[in-house]
Amino acid sequence: MPTDSLLSRSLKATLPLVVACAGCSSGSDTSVELNQFSNQIDTSAGASSPRVVYAPIARNTVEPETLVIKPLETTGHSGSPVTIPEEQNSANAAVYDAKIGDINGKPIIASRFLEDLMPRLRAESDKLGVENREAWRREAGNIIARKLTGVIRDEVLYREARARLPEASQTGLFHFAERIRENVVRNSGGSEILAEQGVLEEQNITMDEFLESVEKQIVIKEILDIAAEDYAPVSWLDIQNEYQRQYKFFNPDPVVYFRILNTPTPEAAATVESRLNAGEGFSVLAGDSNLNTFAPDREGLFNEKGTTIDVPLAEATLIADPDLNAAVVQLAEGEWAGPITRRNGRQSFVYMDRLIQESASLDEEYVQIRIEQFLKQKRSDEALERFVTNLRERANLGPERFNELVVEILRVAETRVFGSADQPTS
Repeated sequence: MPTDSLLSRSLKATLPLVVACAGCSSGSDTSVELNQFSNQIDTSAGASSPRVVYAPIARNTVEPETLVIKPLETTGHSGSPVTIPEEQNSANAAVYDAKIGDINGKPIIASRFLEDLMPRLRAESDKLGVENREAWRREAGNIIARKLTGVIRDEVLYREARARLPEASQTGLFHFAERIRENVVRNSGGSEILAEQGVLEEQNITMDEFLESVEKQIVIKEILDIAAEDYAPVSWLDIQNEYQRQYKFFNPDPVVYFRILNTPTPEAAATVESRLNAGEGFSVLAGDSNLNTFAPDREGLFNEKGTTIDVPLAEATLIADPDLNAAVVQLAEGEWAGPITRRNGRQSFVYMDRLIQESASLDEEYVQIRIEQFLKQKRSDEALERFVTNLRERANLGPERFNELVVEILRVAETRVFGSADQPTS
């Protein structure tokens, strides 16, 4: 069960009871809302929707076999060279975990990072086979890079947010977390031991880790809202330019649906013409295989998805046969023409089913609103990306260092999956 389930139950009972710092110092309780933790920061107007925050993932098993220091074994006598057998009993090995690097002073530990990825990495190995080790490296590298991107992003955002957070808001967050702890304990019958056990069983993390993840999500949400709003306002000229750029989207090419009825004999052509003049439906006759040899299963429809044209209908080429094409492009919706004697001597009929031509003018209010929302979201995403990129550079976690971390984590993962990390082939 995800952390959100336990968090949501706790928040329902806790949010109205959060104690602000000022109230704590004076001895009186003050009910505050969650967004008041930002102090003077307004995130209500135009704030971006909640983003996914990297929360701790439940851990089933710990695999610390990253760095193995094996006991020294000798087979020679005093004064003779020391010989270490190529293969030794791993059960007697002293196992240590590897520290891959740091993110703002927080260590990246191999076993913790790869914990939830190992089942998938092993599954990729089984799927590709040992002989396709290089392909596994590429896929595993992509998987590791995606997770590392999220971990770095959340960590630099969290550190920046904590640095900006006023002391009063930090105190409020502390009391908010304590209220959540109290609520979890209350739901466990008032027993702290049972509460700890419940969180551990449900989330596979400790109570402190659970509360830390809650606080982290709140703080990151605050800084995300601030960063995402740091963009230039959308002007009317911006909307006009974007409409022209997306003109084809708002004014797509027309789509034509028409039917063809090819009669097998002159007698069939006469029957079709007589029944059409009597008012019988074209699609009904086109669906009769005794009267029509062209796609009777779809009632003579030339193309189920329609035929797109980028010129006026009268100038369009809908079908390669010039006689049929000349006839059909002159028809209005619901009209038919025929019999048309073709070069092979057969007689055919054509029918204009419908012409779909959608167009959305910039004068329409909904078009303006849609473009404005699109530009705001685009600029918001760009502002957030710039913000995170700057934080990563400040933390010495730019592209070069990022790639180094991926290579190191991949080396550890490869050792676990294959038993060794061979040199990649050139």
